[in-house]
This record gives sequence, structure tokens and C-alpha cells, in this order.
Amino acid sequence: MAEYKILGRDPYWMNFYGLMILTAIEVAAVGADLTQAAESLNMSEKGITLWILTIVAIPKFFMIAAIFMHLFGDEDSGVLTLTALFPAFFMLIMILFIGLTHPEAATGLPDWCRPGNYNL
Repeated sequence: MAEYKILGRDPYWMNFYGLMILTAIEVAAVGADLTQAAESLNMSEKGITLWILTIVAIPKFFMIAAIFMHLFGDEDSGVLTLTALFPAFFMLIMILFIGLTHPEAATGLPDWCRPGNYNL
């Protein structure tokens, strides 16, 4: 168990409650009828839902990383944070260089990469 508290309570339970609330928001966003909001913002309904899901995913990411991965609050959290960020640096470099060196990297896959076109 953690030696620190969040709002005077156990951080794991506080994180659990926060993740459940954010998950409920995601479920509501997917199930809600957002046509009026989409028309007023000149967006598609799927676009608004995607924005809501993305905005909710960011705090969920930080909550999971901070509490469950022990990147916040523990004595050695600084070392763990650097350990977790080390591969992220290389993933970022890889994504950037693939995108910058090949303009059709995401959309122009060769036929042998597409499902159903294996010619076996």
C-alpha cells in the first residue's frame, strides 16, 4: 500500500473511483444523441464523440500511469518515471521519422500489407 494519501484516502481507491467516473462519461458520450450539439458546432456527431473520448482519455492515462504504475508518490517514482519515459522517446522518434520520410506511410500501404490481399 502507498504511504501517501489523496484527499485523506487511499490513492488506489481514489484512482478507482476517478476511473469509474471517467468511464461512465465515456459510455454516456458514446450512447448520447449529440446531433443538436453537432449542428451548433458545425461538426459531425462522430467528431464530437471522438473529441469527448480523447479529452477523457488524457486524465485516465495520467491516473493509471501515476498510481498503478507508481510514477507518482513513491520514493523511487523519479527513477520509475524515467524508466517509463525511455521507450516513449524512441517510439516518438520512430513515429516522427516514418511520417516525415514517407508521406504516405499511414495511407499508402503496399498490397501485401492489406488484409485479404495476401495472394496465398
